Amino acid sequence: MIAIVAAVAAETVLLRQSLSHCEVRRCGTRELFLGSLFARKVALLHSGIGKINAASAVTALLEIIKPEVVIVIGCGGAYPNSGLAVGDLVLASEEILADEGVVTTQGFVDFATLGFPLLEQGGPIMEQRFSADPQLLAAAQPLLTAAASADGANLAVGPMVTVSTCSGTDQAAQTMVQRTGGLCENMEGAAVAQICRLYEVPFLELRGISNRVENRDLDRWNLPAAARIAQKALMAFLRDRHTPQESA
Repeated sequence: MIAIVAAVAAETVLLRQSLSHCEVRRCGTRELFLGSLFARKVALLHSGIGKINAASAVTALLEIIKPEVVIVIGCGGAYPNSGLAVGDLVLASEEILADEGVVTTQGFVDFATLGFPLLEQGGPIMEQRFSADPQLLAAAQPLLTAAASADGANLAVGPMVTVSTCSGTDQAAQTMVQRTGGLCENMEGAAVAQICRLYEVPFLELRGISNRVENRDLDRWNLPAAARIAQKALMAFLRDRHTPQESA
């Protein structure tokens, strides 16, 4: 079974319309949509916005099922110099918890520098960064690149940044890029990645770009387009993942 997690229902409209034999059960206090996509069993969950909602939702989910992978899907804001435009896609190579740390007179100091691990459950200590599953990442990249290209979009692979306070100015965006080296910003991904690491479940994240991270101007945003391209690309990945490729 594949688990798909999004913050809000607007980010999964196409997915839910495409689910066959769909039934709705409870997952703690949330609705869990169970069905099939391209003959693959799927569990789809809306977490709510933010790290606390995301962590609590995925914890509840992983206490009742053990999926082969958790895939986060949704929208994100592209940082300056990322080369990303509204309607493009980002596949996370890793997720970064960007807010956890201390503000000092010398600037922000993160937990990695402070030496306070956020997770020590098995394997190496995880401080701020949580990597996507490398095998799934390698398998997903060419399929998602092709899916994006078919829709006239570009796919970038690189770090995503999770924040509690979104960057709504040019200066805030530049500061976050300098701090993290990230491509885009969201509010849930790293929390999901940390819980997946705790439960030893592989993690992937795919987001459509809804806006550039700059001086906030909602007239330049396109949330529906970002949600749509992410869902279409994910469905193409699920459809083609185990399809034998023709020889050249």
